[in-house]
Amino acid sequence: MGDLSVYFQDPVVLKSLWSGVLLLLTVVVILFFRRIVTKLKIQTEKQIILRKAVSTLFLMGFGFAIIRIWLYQVLLDVLRLSALKQVSISTVLFLVFLFFGFVTRRLVRTLRIGETRRRQLTRAISAIFLLLFGLIMIQIWASTLVSSLFGNTAFKKVFWSFFTFLIIYLVLFFVRRLINNLNIEIVRRHQYRKWASYIITIVYVLILISIWAGSTKQWATVLSVTGAGIALALHEVLLNLAGWIYIMIRRPYKTGDRIELGDVKGDVIDVRVFQSTLLELGNWVDGDQSTGRVVDVPHGQIFRNPLYNYTKGFEFIWNELSILVTFESNWERAKELLLKYGEEASHEIQQMAQKKIDMMAREYLIYFRKYTPIVYVKIEDSGVKVTLRYLTNAKSRRTSEHQISKKILAAFNEHEDIEFAYPTYRIYKRGEETSSDK
Repeated sequence: MGDLSVYFQDPVVLKSLWSGVLLLLTVVVILFFRRIVTKLKIQTEKQIILRKAVSTLFLMGFGFAIIRIWLYQVLLDVLRLSALKQVSISTVLFLVFLFFGFVTRRLVRTLRIGETRRRQLTRAISAIFLLLFGLIMIQIWASTLVSSLFGNTAFKKVFWSFFTFLIIYLVLFFVRRLINNLNIEIVRRHQYRKWASYIITIVYVLILISIWAGSTKQWATVLSVTGAGIALALHEVLLNLAGWIYIMIRRPYKTGDRIELGDVKGDVIDVRVFQSTLLELGNWVDGDQSTGRVVDVPHGQIFRNPLYNYTKGFEFIWNELSILVTFESNWERAKELLLKYGEEASHEIQQMAQKKIDMMAREYLIYFRKYTPIVYVKIEDSGVKVTLRYLTNAKSRRTSEHQISKKILAAFNEHEDIEFAYPTYRIYKRGEETSSDK
């Protein structure tokens, strides 16, 4: 048996070996990604598109690798020849790309997708081919210029910063698409997207520092100078950043909570690094209803104003509904009716409230002794004020008032001994005899 080292020194054997390894690796990677695509919770048509796109991309990569292995030296020799040869090679490559583009378009036409998606996929593939062709043309015609530019340190850093940004953006794009296809709650998907953006942004900043700073001493210098400048010029931004860190650690509120911070009240729909986005409530609209406006609240406000959370832990609030009846009315009957309708509106909530309070008592010094509705009576100038106090969901206060009010109006209409009171003024002319003088 001969020496294998001599056998493997043969260039043809080495190229064949590497070609086989690359073929095997390409097949394994394609099968792996096709399995991942099959597991995604998306439509069958989208799975077919993704599988074919992944297979096409990896096969194209395999083709370029084979060209690199077998024709690299030949291409180098050709590229060193005269301009006429460069024109010839450029023409051949242009025809090759046209052929691949034609084949790809025919492949796209066979897919069972809509016409709009077919056009979008065709445009994306055409853009990729044009980018690759442009890079090859630069290598053929401007290799010397590119080499001289990359000899410039500043240009090299700018290029790698931009190139890294593109890679990071593509990674974030695919990560967000993968998260959107997960079969989980919409709130968790939103949180995962936000955390993916934060992590990838931090990674990009660290890469930028490594590109522009260089050594460890330069890192320290850059960070200290940058930190001092930011502390002086962007103290409000730092305060908002500190508020975001506080929100992430202490969790005073989260997406979906109803809060009031400063002069703004609304439902939290997004929590970003420097501000939280709220869907505004109240203002010119009564009953804690949405105004339709989106408000950005800087996180620094959390250190300057009290924060009210309507839904954290205990998403129920005590609401009061007051009516005024005349002194001559049967106010005791009115009290019984309000208590009855309050009990009907909050019967299910009372049981849930008890469980929520028991859970909150493990973390906070909080307790309620009474969960059932209660009616208070107060004497006013114009009549007897009857106030119903009952538990309701923080986001359904106006709805509960609406339902109870309709029942009260219908009930009072059936009881002639109950009448609503309102402010009344009596005017007498001088010398006019009143009923008490008769």
